[in-house]
Amino acid sequence: MKLERIPYAEKKNTTVEQIQTIGGQIIEVPRFDYPIDPRENFRRVLERDLPMWVPTAATDFNYTLGGTLTGLADLRFDFKDRCDWTDMFGCVWEWIPEAGGSMLKPGAKPVIEDITRWKEEIVWPELNEKQIKQCCESYMNQSYYHPERMNYFDFGQGCTERLVAVLGGYQEAMIAFAEEPEACKDFMTQLSYFHCEMLDKILKYFPADLIMYHDDWGTERDTFFSSEMMENIVYEPNEIFFRHTQKRGVKMVFHCCGNIKRFVPYMIELGPDFLQLQARANDLCSFKKQFGHRLGFDAVIRGTTEAETAASMHKQVDELAKDGGMMSTVFAIGEDALWGGLQELYCYSREYYSESLELPV
Repeated sequence: MKLERIPYAEKKNTTVEQIQTIGGQIIEVPRFDYPIDPRENFRRVLERDLPMWVPTAATDFNYTLGGTLTGLADLRFDFKDRCDWTDMFGCVWEWIPEAGGSMLKPGAKPVIEDITRWKEEIVWPELNEKQIKQCCESYMNQSYYHPERMNYFDFGQGCTERLVAVLGGYQEAMIAFAEEPEACKDFMTQLSYFHCEMLDKILKYFPADLIMYHDDWGTERDTFFSSEMMENIVYEPNEIFFRHTQKRGVKMVFHCCGNIKRFVPYMIELGPDFLQLQARANDLCSFKKQFGHRLGFDAVIRGTTEAETAASMHKQVDELAKDGGMMSTVFAIGEDALWGGLQELYCYSREYYSESLELPV
């Protein structure tokens, strides 16, 4: 049995709801008739216990950026034209419309040039609880916030990414790793304690079920740093935040760019619930077969048309959805492509799990 798909051109013939995109747009997406509560389905995904569909950030969760909840600038995607902007640590970024993201502004003065002086020169952002309370309440009062859903926010830059940002680039950060490993580790350790405090203050007013944490560790060819540097510099600072998040009962998607196969064992020990990795840099199908009982995967689905997005999604579900442990993030360009991708993800994964269980959808 196949579920009915409603093309974007005929969306007036089905029930819709509003969501806010990562770029701040308010758009309409299909409202699905779930056979079980999405929270129960997410539990099944996490526990590999017969899920009924692949959940996605856009429709199973209220998804937003951490900056929305704190009033502090970390990740931003709300620009249309090329421009410069400054984040909460004073790092200067340039928004690149063609890439849909920001890069450190070429030629901009770094926040700090000598990592051994981080205690004297880093200005830690103020975690103003009153402001955080107001920001969380404001978000939860918006028309696109759905109280019955799970809550999910993008925490932003992790240890290595923030070190790179304050030093002005990866070359500078990797030199610091080699020359001043203790100072790098000390800075990242303090950063993780700062992140723990930020998480605690947000959770007072926004009961998050899931967060996304970013820490890029590689290029598409290999990792930025060695396994020895991972063990001696990077692992323990990250572990502080991972363990604190787990203690608070919040699930985690760990976003990590690059060919990071050598670091998967460390990821398993850190214990994120899902990895969001670059499919073109990693053999995710192989990772699923080897590590799928320990790690889940957040598949990124892309497309510029309904058909293109659906094709991307079919491949990801076929490779990663078996037995659960899969969620998805849909980055489709255009409302029609997003509509088609979200609808096809729900319908196709419902059919996929129904067929594997030999149950009606």
